Amino acid sequence: MNLPYGEIKGNVLVMKFSTADFSIASVMNAIKVHIDVIENMDVVFLGAQTDIVAGPTPVFQPVPVVVQFEYMAKGSAKDVLEKVYKIVWQGIVASFPDESCWSEAKEAYAAFIAAQADLLRARVEASKE
Repeated sequence: MNLPYGEIKGNVLVMKFSTADFSIASVMNAIKVHIDVIENMDVVFLGAQTDIVAGPTPVFQPVPVVVQFEYMAKGSAKDVLEKVYKIVWQGIVASFPDESCWSEAKEAYAAFIAAQADLLRARVEASKE
């Protein structure tokens, strides 16, 4: 099976998303929707992280959201972890907001980024004085 946004290494599934498309909250919500099913497959959710961009950036720069799962049972992990991959994507689709809610969230996030930029500009200006 092709995993365009993830890879299986031994008994570990690593899935990668981008904050350009999904917040870490939406990814975590997608996992939460099906965590009971994933755990019943002897797969443990190991966690999620985002990368921190070093230094200021002039514009919004999407960062990766990386989640990891580990198959804990004996036997071939590949088939089970491929199912987990599909289940997580089903959770993304099932929990993704409708267009109006999504656009409101994006607008609020853009306002947050703009406020951060304003704060950084004010700090730079203050340090010049």
